[in-house]
Amino acid sequence: MAVKEVEHRQVIVVGAGPAGSAAAQRLAEAGVDVLVLERRTVVGNPAQCGECIPNWGEVIATFHHLDDHDWLKTYFEFPERLRLHRLDNMRVFLPSGKSYDFELDAFAGHRLQFDGYLADKAVRAGAEIRVSTALKRIQQQRKANREVLVTNEGRYSCDYLIDASGSLAHVGRLKHGQDPAFRPDDQVPTVYAQVRGDVPETFDVFLGSVAPSGYAWIIPKGPNTANVGLGVRAGKLKGSLKDHLEQFCKDLNLEVLSIGGGWIPMGGPVKRMVDGTTLAVGDAAGLVMPSNGGGISQAIISGCFAAESILEHLEEGTPLQGYEERVRASMGRALKNSLRSKNMGYAFLRGDIMTEIILRCLGPIGGIKRAMECDRPLWVI
Repeated sequence: MAVKEVEHRQVIVVGAGPAGSAAAQRLAEAGVDVLVLERRTVVGNPAQCGECIPNWGEVIATFHHLDDHDWLKTYFEFPERLRLHRLDNMRVFLPSGKSYDFELDAFAGHRLQFDGYLADKAVRAGAEIRVSTALKRIQQQRKANREVLVTNEGRYSCDYLIDASGSLAHVGRLKHGQDPAFRPDDQVPTVYAQVRGDVPETFDVFLGSVAPSGYAWIIPKGPNTANVGLGVRAGKLKGSLKDHLEQFCKDLNLEVLSIGGGWIPMGGPVKRMVDGTTLAVGDAAGLVMPSNGGGISQAIISGCFAAESILEHLEEGTPLQGYEERVRASMGRALKNSLRSKNMGYAFLRGDIMTEIILRCLGPIGGIKRAMECDRPLWVI
């Protein structure tokens, strides 16, 4: 491609994670020309999460106005080969070792396989995905009345742009710098490991000094294997987060096979998910549950909603702002409750003794369970 040549596409999606692939598939099925730019060489690798994937029952129990959405319901019918381990139960451990048990409707997967499967579906629907293509900057060409996406592999323009670039929201950053209206805040560093050893059958979460202002987790992925990780508010642990994770695994007699990491946006949804003809989805829009770190279902749903808003804009001239309104109507309440629970945890869960006392007072049903499920705690007036 010549240096000055600009390739124009109808829709460009930045990022081939669950949000980007869902959006690309939905658009391609409707006959829209869509290109996905993915900076990684292999979609889904490296993973940057605990790899807990919700089933449809968990999704509709958490979010609103989805029961009759046939496309999403079908999308969440993942094949058995992706389901490495059923996650029917979650245990939340207090600093003393006491735990509370809750039902869960999810499964453990391998993000390399899972994200690859979603990307393959988008390609089969007609979308194009170009890997090893990183967005470097966005040029404003006022005379041509367009924005040009400059990547390491060429220059692109488009009618619609979907930012599915993850928690650091590269499109928002390149267009608006650090403006919190367009970029998720309270970025929490995380580190995780694939481990081997005697792992539990349940999804275990640990609160207290092992992960101050955050949590540790163990997610079983099959016989003697698991994803173990730490998500801790920046500055709350001295030294390397990787070293703390390795010690955590050593204390549990688990052999570390590989280590990765990333960021989780814990500040709630961004104020503006629509910027002209640019729509932010998934982590790039801050659509992550602050109280439990979950974001895969929100990514898929928002990717679908963004695609449908573009289709409605093309077909009927419906304002793209309807995308954000739809996201907030479906997810807003759960995200707000989750953010409230996280903020209260930041304020009051300080030190093991205080954490133990408060969590025992809150109790498993009225406090901890509802916080994990993103319901409003019963003890909040």
